Amino acid sequence: MVIKPLALLASTAMLAACAGMPSTDTGQTAAQRAEAASLAALNGAPEWSVNPPHRSGMAYGVGSIEVIGDAASAVRRAGELARIDLVSQLRVTISGDFSSITTETNASGQATSVQRRVQQKVRSQVAEVTLDEVIIKEASVVNGTAYALAELDRNAAAARLRQQITEVEQQLDQYAQVQPEGDTLQQLRVMLPVLNLLAERQAYADKLALVAMDNKAAPLLANHRQLQQRVLDLLDTLVVKVNFSNATARSMSGELLQALTSQGLKVQQAGSYDLLFDVSAERSNRTQDNRYYAFVKARVQIQDADQRVLSSFSDTARGISGLETVAWQKASEAVAEKLQTELANTLAERLM
Repeated sequence: MVIKPLALLASTAMLAACAGMPSTDTGQTAAQRAEAASLAALNGAPEWSVNPPHRSGMAYGVGSIEVIGDAASAVRRAGELARIDLVSQLRVTISGDFSSITTETNASGQATSVQRRVQQKVRSQVAEVTLDEVIIKEASVVNGTAYALAELDRNAAAARLRQQITEVEQQLDQYAQVQPEGDTLQQLRVMLPVLNLLAERQAYADKLALVAMDNKAAPLLANHRQLQQRVLDLLDTLVVKVNFSNATARSMSGELLQALTSQGLKVQQAGSYDLLFDVSAERSNRTQDNRYYAFVKARVQIQDADQRVLSSFSDTARGISGLETVAWQKASEAVAEKLQTELANTLAERLM
């Protein structure tokens, strides 16, 4: 299928429509609009395909595609392209970064690896927010080309998104009253869903900034920001103990502990702990073109303080350098990275 460039001819007109401006501010003169309409008429294309409607509070997008085979399928595809074009026109009205993402930090003001990874994992699990108010207003097939016009009521979409934000905030208010008991892991079992709610709220707020007439996201309330920090502080206080269960793992214990510590994880080999990493490893190496390749196949179990297995995995890490010691150091750092990733996955998936 060949996508027609027709929608590009109307981009300035659709930009004005998305912003809710009158047609006199589209950047096209009356003569240019008349010429575009005449060209559309000569090609048999609908006039709205080059001059979309201009209504305050509404946004429009145009899609067109050559019909090859089933005309109904081409019309559906043109509708999909019109929806995509509508959203792209909305995006060009946004100046700067409108995301409501907040910075995760520990008490020192620096984001820790665990905080970042857990937040990223939680965000990746949030479903995409769709614009249910988008409809296909017009569709036609002319001279072997399918055309579609998508329309969005921006005020209706913004009202729905604000209501969804309010519903999430009500749940956050309930969590703000919770004072969980027990050790750090037990408290996290209760409070980690807060991060999922915050990620959902962020998704709604970012979409609201896209469709709202003023292109402003709803800012995170101060008490909800404090609630977020409570959960992040709990993540920051997690204490990990590492048990090296075979000789190979013990031989690289110093490098691995140093790598975990440098990545911001609190490692404590004596005394109480929240999580136990039970690590066994096998090492291998080879040289090629004056470079040293170090491989570590690590098998890891993550257990809580009662020795309940929360997660287990096996993976191979690699380090490459012209120096053998540096290659092994990089391999150890890669193992530490994998441990941190698995820890984040365990916290985000198993404790919520």
